[in-house]
Amino acid sequence: MGMETLTLTWPAVPGAESRGRAIMEPSMKQGEEAAEEQAGELFWSLLAGQEKKLYNFLHRALNFSEDSADLYQEVVLRAWRYFPSFDRQRNFPAWLFAVAHNEVRRHFRRRRTELGTISLDRLANDPAAPAADPDAALVLDAAARLPLRQREVFFLFYCDRFSVAEIAAICGLSEGNVKFILNRGREAVRQALEARDEKR
Repeated sequence: MGMETLTLTWPAVPGAESRGRAIMEPSMKQGEEAAEEQAGELFWSLLAGQEKKLYNFLHRALNFSEDSADLYQEVVLRAWRYFPSFDRQRNFPAWLFAVAHNEVRRHFRRRRTELGTISLDRLANDPAAPAADPDAALVLDAAARLPLRQREVFFLFYCDRFSVAEIAAICGLSEGNVKFILNRGREAVRQALEARDEKR
């Protein structure tokens, strides 16, 4: 006598699938909200360590303009908006300053203005500038006269203490290009110091 194969089937229950989805959706939404809340907490905790550095970078990049505060807000909002796509394995400061770099470029494209110069008095009054050191003020004044790309790289390296590799990532440049721009900036500053010495 052969063994018969026993097949069990469950009767279909009308509406069971939709009821199951209705049960799962709130918990899924709660999970998404919790993840968003955690991401928000992480973003603000990471930003907290970069706020002053970021503002000073923007302040210098905009030639110590009063627009710096507004641009700072724009950078933070844009970074917040794109934070979900941020790769947590990456360097957060480098990513944040890349966002800032792009916003600076967008700012000057909107304004379509040439960068001006700043006086030593304004530099001396800036909290990021060492007012008591006239040589440092002269260096900053000379650096502030550089073209936008050179000035950004110069300040990222000397004031914000980013490495050449980090600046390359921030500005979308090769490391060789960053070094070249730094050398151009140093040369411009050196010439400004020599010109000052010749006038003495």
